[in-house]
Amino acid sequence: MATRWGPGPVFVFEWLRTARRWQVYALRSLFVSLLLIGLAGVWRSNVRNQPALSIAAMARVGEFSAQTIVIIQLALVMLAAPAATAGAICLDKARGALAHLLVTDLSDAEIVLGKLAARLVPVVGLIACAFPVVALGTLLGGIDPEKITAAFAATLGVAVLGCALALTLSVWGKKTHEVLLATYTLWIVLLLAGPFWELMGKNLRWGSPAPEWLYWINPYTMVTAPVSWPRKYDDRAAWMFAAGCLAAAAALTALAIARVRAVTVRQLGEPAKRTRRFTLLGRRPGPSTGSVLEWLPGPSLEGNPVLWREWHRNRPSGWVRLIWGLYIAASILLSLYFIVNSLSGDRTARDMAAVFNGLQVTVGLLMLSVSAANSLAEERARGSLDVLLTTPLPTATIVLGKWWGAFRIVPLLAVLPFWVAAAVSVSTEHFLGPFLVSAITLAYGAALTSLGLALATWLDRPGRATAACVGAYALVTVGAVPLAFLLFRNGHVNCGGFAMASPFYGTGFLTAMIGGTGGPDADYLGIVAWGALWTVVYAGAAAGLLGATLATFDRRLGRITGFPSQPPSRSPKPAADLEWLVLVD
Repeated sequence: MATRWGPGPVFVFEWLRTARRWQVYALRSLFVSLLLIGLAGVWRSNVRNQPALSIAAMARVGEFSAQTIVIIQLALVMLAAPAATAGAICLDKARGALAHLLVTDLSDAEIVLGKLAARLVPVVGLIACAFPVVALGTLLGGIDPEKITAAFAATLGVAVLGCALALTLSVWGKKTHEVLLATYTLWIVLLLAGPFWELMGKNLRWGSPAPEWLYWINPYTMVTAPVSWPRKYDDRAAWMFAAGCLAAAAALTALAIARVRAVTVRQLGEPAKRTRRFTLLGRRPGPSTGSVLEWLPGPSLEGNPVLWREWHRNRPSGWVRLIWGLYIAASILLSLYFIVNSLSGDRTARDMAAVFNGLQVTVGLLMLSVSAANSLAEERARGSLDVLLTTPLPTATIVLGKWWGAFRIVPLLAVLPFWVAAAVSVSTEHFLGPFLVSAITLAYGAALTSLGLALATWLDRPGRATAACVGAYALVTVGAVPLAFLLFRNGHVNCGGFAMASPFYGTGFLTAMIGGTGGPDADYLGIVAWGALWTVVYAGAAAGLLGATLATFDRRLGRITGFPSQPPSRSPKPAADLEWLVLVD
């Protein structure tokens, strides 16, 4: 067989299909809009109330503008790059399309490289959109062209590495949300390794600072270093980081090429696994989810058979159990640390507890955003939802069962932030504040759950629903803070209150206010009022999205209405519902 040079058939097919999707151009427009909002915020905060700009003031505006663009771009790239390639292999495996490709004369390299290149082009296009804006900004001064070019090169390296990492994990993964969870977990580990080492070394008195290589592998440090810390890390560090990312991406791609055929063939031949449940008294009857949640009191079959099925039949994979286990273990250990040190009167610990509270809620909701649309979207793709829709179960029962099945993890996410906030409130006696922290966390989770269910109903592809849910969550989390600085004066209570639309800033800043570390001009009652307002707003958004899903569910999924919504009276309801659920499974 002759060697093919240039783009292969897989790349041509994937790129033609990608180029016809309106989502690609919508994402670029959204990215440019975020950049314009950030630049407007920088201009407003630095130029307002100044009749004339000096050369130094213009240089300061240019420097802040470059920092804003680099930070927004990096955050979007770290989220968009894995989402673009997470389902490249695993979705084709689930549909059987990859098996058909493997029996053609296409080589493994053509398949993997074609899929990677087709999904990498839109991500690179996002980076290319921002470069002309920064190039024009150099006319203001304060921006070194060499340093900003190095920062963009490091961002490009992060984009290529994120795409290659998600594609490689997709070879072994079976579902898109599992690959995204694993990729985002690795990103979080890279970002927090250095600060975690410093925190533990300071309090456990290891006697040695964090190794320098922990910051060399940190994407945020290396990408923003040429602009934010030019004296500590010069532009050569960014170029070396970009080269390291490209080398790691090449190694991951080679691994994917070497293992894609063997892994695909093995997974296609694997039988369905059954998990047994054992207790001290013997085997526990019923199906197992492999989750700790199955030991908690669950719903009854008579109340909502769909929720009962979600509770007992929704089996998380080993990847999901491992990722959630790591998150729970790290959250418990760090929460205990901040609780003990806050109760001892350490002001620094109270200040860091606020940051940790915002971080643990943000990470937990990020993982929820990945899986919020998963249950309905993947069941819709498999076709098992069509069987469920032919049953006499009311639409409200199906939708609410799916909603509660996804929302059940949110109350657990609100437990540790409550106790951390309670510990920091001892010194200030703001004992009602921790309840508001839990309430706003539940409101964030409810709105995110309703959004994921709505997107899974309105979008017919699981990958699009998951990516849209993650993108909307990231947009609100990252974009609310600069928008607040754009609309209100820095330091004003309305600025901090409006920024609480972001889950990170909302729970973190509220915890800081409870602990008395929110700043000298902080208005506790004003921030509490803003927190209560956002709790109501997000709860209302959750109810509104859920109502919209109920109103459009039958039409979007093609369910025929007009037949009796209840099963025949001659058949016992629990037994009949159980037969339907067994048929669906």
